[in-house]
Amino acid sequence: MFGYLVANLSLLSKEDRKKYRAYYCGLCSRINAGYGQRARRYLTYDLTFVDLLLADACHRESTTIEERCPLHLLRPHKAIINDLTDYCADMNIYLNYYKYLDDVIDNNSRKAVRNVEKLKDSLSAIEQRYPQACKTIRDDLNYISQIEKDNILNPDLPSNAFGHLMGELLAVDNNDDLRQLGYHLGRFIYLMDAVIDLKDDIKKGNYNPLIALESSSFEEMLNMIMEDVEEAYQKIELSENKTIIDNIIYSGIWSRYIITNRKEAAK
Repeated sequence: MFGYLVANLSLLSKEDRKKYRAYYCGLCSRINAGYGQRARRYLTYDLTFVDLLLADACHRESTTIEERCPLHLLRPHKAIINDLTDYCADMNIYLNYYKYLDDVIDNNSRKAVRNVEKLKDSLSAIEQRYPQACKTIRDDLNYISQIEKDNILNPDLPSNAFGHLMGELLAVDNNDDLRQLGYHLGRFIYLMDAVIDLKDDIKKGNYNPLIALESSSFEEMLNMIMEDVEEAYQKIELSENKTIIDNIIYSGIWSRYIITNRKEAAK
């Protein structure tokens, strides 16, 4: 369920696009520092969003550095880091492991098998650093996996579990407002992913909790959950990164849904 917490770059100012990229590069830099050059391939914009949000909401002091990387050997570029960037790097690796493990279970993808093997040795150290967050991720993903195996067609059950996972991911410093935002974001992401995948899942015989529902109600459902997201988001006090996070919450998060609908309409 990666790929939803992204910015709509066309609506960002030039200055905000540069800052967004600098946070992305900062997260990439810390993944490299912790896990090596090849681990950069697991970098996601979703955890860049988490870094942007937590740095601002938790009032972390950020540092801007200049660096070169394999993609930018000739020209140095700016990267922004703070004392939560390593947490975001660890969670990026941890969540990627479970993403690929799910792909192994679903279709025994060779690529997924290779990535699971590459990532599994990193899990123990991450679990020692963040035992509660990692336990929540494991427990909630295992619960969702069991729901899928049992073919339980109640979308509230898996979406609530994914919301609980996201709430724990964001609840740094035991911040209940961030936990609530994460919960509603998680529910929205899980159900939007289910909406987008529904036709393919029906064709392939895969689990999808929306199979028994009328498709005409999907957009209404997503809009209702987005109202909960927006209500929770408005309780978060932001300043430094607010325009970027506004862009992601109010526009970017819908990007894949809009693209999917356009493709369907063009058929």
